[in-house]
Amino acid sequence: MKQHCTLFSTLWLLAVSASGLAQSSLTREDAVAMALEQNLGVQIARLGVAQAEVNNAWGAAGALPQIGLNTNLSGAVSDQSENPTSFIQERLESQSINLGAQLNWVLFDGLGMFANKRALETLVEQADGQARLVIEQTVAATLQAYDGVLVQQEVLATLDAVVEAGEDRLAWMEQRVAFGAAAEFDRLQIESGLLSDRLSRMQQALAVDVAFRALNQLMGQPLNAAWTLEPLEQPAARDFNAMEARVLADGTAMENARIAEALAQTGLQQAQSRMSPTVALSASQGDQRSQFAAGELEGDGRTKNLSAALVLNFNLFNGGATRRSIEQAKLQIIAAEQALANQEQEVRRIFQDTRDRWQVAADSYTLAVQLKENAVLRAGIAEERFKNGAMNSLDFRDVEVQRLRAEQAELQALQAWLAADVELDRLAGNWVQNANTTD
Repeated sequence: MKQHCTLFSTLWLLAVSASGLAQSSLTREDAVAMALEQNLGVQIARLGVAQAEVNNAWGAAGALPQIGLNTNLSGAVSDQSENPTSFIQERLESQSINLGAQLNWVLFDGLGMFANKRALETLVEQADGQARLVIEQTVAATLQAYDGVLVQQEVLATLDAVVEAGEDRLAWMEQRVAFGAAAEFDRLQIESGLLSDRLSRMQQALAVDVAFRALNQLMGQPLNAAWTLEPLEQPAARDFNAMEARVLADGTAMENARIAEALAQTGLQQAQSRMSPTVALSASQGDQRSQFAAGELEGDGRTKNLSAALVLNFNLFNGGATRRSIEQAKLQIIAAEQALANQEQEVRRIFQDTRDRWQVAADSYTLAVQLKENAVLRAGIAEERFKNGAMNSLDFRDVEVQRLRAEQAELQALQAWLAADVELDRLAGNWVQNANTTD
């Protein structure tokens, strides 16, 4: 594996020097940090949390008073000087200004306002849980894309080495044909294998570009940004018992299920509060000032009004709507409890499947490494036999293809192992413990 990484690094640096592209070093931690900062899905999820936090206020819960101010300015002119039927035959003018204030405050509603506030707080937790889920999925996708780029790069490096060896072998065979030491059939066989390998290398170079664009999109970077990545490493050993306990205690899926149950409990409290009377305070104050003029007669006036009322409202019967709401809320609690139990079973199943997949992938990688080593040794022996004339070109090409497949199988096994390892971290909620969902 390290030989592949070294070979690829050399070829990649040569390609960068030839194209004039500048590359920056990118660690797995850097890739995750960029994704958390720049990924549009994460940003949208954080906006959802911010919206829920804005709405989490006592005013939205109905606990704060409502105060209103109003003013009214009016003027009127009535010319009755030429109206013989008017009692006052003068030009009548009047102006007035009216200032008023109103206060409405629900003092008691069966503790419904407190239940509303708890519901708003729970909605914030729910939005935060959804954001954590998006963060987990984004981090997992970023890490898998990072590893995917490395795998594609190493496959490309393997094909580069195969093509380079094939070119040398073809040149050697052409010399043998020229001196009559080999048949044209063998040269054509080697050339056909070389052309096939070149085609595979072209397709693999495209796969590397596609993998890089997928990684850049997840990180919120320009699609054609070039990076130098860290080499692939085998996952560390896992304590599956401790991890399963952490998955059930701190996993995002379980947290979200518990939040949904808490929200259902709050819904019952909100419904039960409607069985209690409502006590509200209503107060108003008005100040009206006016001026009046009728010929030589004029004067000012002022009127003040102040009122306050304490209102008790008790709904004796509303067609059973309140009791139906309570029963529905109780059913929602039962459904939430069952959903929590079902989620726990689902999380256990997913964790155990991922644990088994991790173990099988680890064992498969060990076998794949051995198979690749055997294939490399067989290819070396076949190379010597072919050059000595003890093996024909068809058999040699078959051994060469088997070595290439074994090397690719080793990379695919490592990628599957890394993917299972990433999934274990996601299930345990390891990435969101310190991640701020409101940044």
